[in-house]
Amino acid sequence: MPLVEDNIDTHDEHLTGTFWTTFSLQKSGAIIDDNSNTWVIFHEDEFNMLIYHYESIISSPIGRILHNSAADSLELINTDLATIRRKLFGKKRLNKILIDAWKLCGWGVNNFHDSTIKTNVFASVAAGFYLSTIELLENSRYKLEWSQKSSLVINFNRLPANNEMPSPNFLKSIPWAYLNDSQSSIIDSDVKLESQELGWSIEGRTSFLLPCDFFNRVIFNSSGLVKQFPQNILERWDLVGFNKLYSNGLIAMLEASKAVFLSNDNFVYLRDEGDWSKTIAKHMTYFGYAAPVFTNQEQSSTYFEMNLSPSLPLSLGKLVGLWERAHGKTAKCLIVLSSQSVKLEISPLLTFVLEDSN
Repeated sequence: MPLVEDNIDTHDEHLTGTFWTTFSLQKSGAIIDDNSNTWVIFHEDEFNMLIYHYESIISSPIGRILHNSAADSLELINTDLATIRRKLFGKKRLNKILIDAWKLCGWGVNNFHDSTIKTNVFASVAAGFYLSTIELLENSRYKLEWSQKSSLVINFNRLPANNEMPSPNFLKSIPWAYLNDSQSSIIDSDVKLESQELGWSIEGRTSFLLPCDFFNRVIFNSSGLVKQFPQNILERWDLVGFNKLYSNGLIAMLEASKAVFLSNDNFVYLRDEGDWSKTIAKHMTYFGYAAPVFTNQEQSSTYFEMNLSPSLPLSLGKLVGLWERAHGKTAKCLIVLSSQSVKLEISPLLTFVLEDSN
């Protein structure tokens, strides 16, 4: 008889309940809050790997871009909280709200008046979240210097900055950046959170919640860094209807998201070419990825359609990874953007012609 039974449930019922009361999972696959901000759940190792692949693809370090994108995305999300500070005991109440929010998102438990935080989140991203949080608390702009004391501890030095610095702008030029309609039906989630000394985990893997706006800002802010992709990347992605302002960053995020999925040992099995709905539900539902719809199969090409969603780059990249794992072939993708959706054709990058030996 085993010492530990396989059906023991280690999740934190209170934490899980609070999480899925604060955030809701839509039938479309999106995780949203009450203000229609969209989020994705990432395992720590996979998020670190995504950054590694993204930097490798664009051949440029993006630490400062990660920092600024994180700070701007959280500042927009927390805009409505600024009114709390002006009320009686407002700063104390706001501080508690922000501490609870960090804990709920899995970013760590911190006293923002200290110059040190403990977090599982990648340092430059955590520093961006910290900067936005402390600026909201103090109603003042800062320049931030940070250094990692260890893999979990980050030290900060705040310097005064120009208080006239404007608030970040919405990414209006990116057509999928924000939800057009958040009234989709809500479904129950099977994701259960397990409390850790720092943050939380899912099935034993350290994880956290990140805003989709952060990823889209990284795409937009880093596109100009790319001079030319290697041919082996360019030939895999054919974008139609996308603006060149962000297309290079989009290709890099698609490629990085695919690489992260292919780096794990998830097994993908299709009973037949039309069996995509179960495969998509297993691998893409519950974590904030947009749910694509299988539309057609013609010879070696598979066709999908997906509504515009803030998680679109991550979702498309993961879907192509699913296809490559299922078929054992490198994919070539045609992605066509319309006003409400994208259509995706996936086919093998290489085709083989059998010649008659006679």
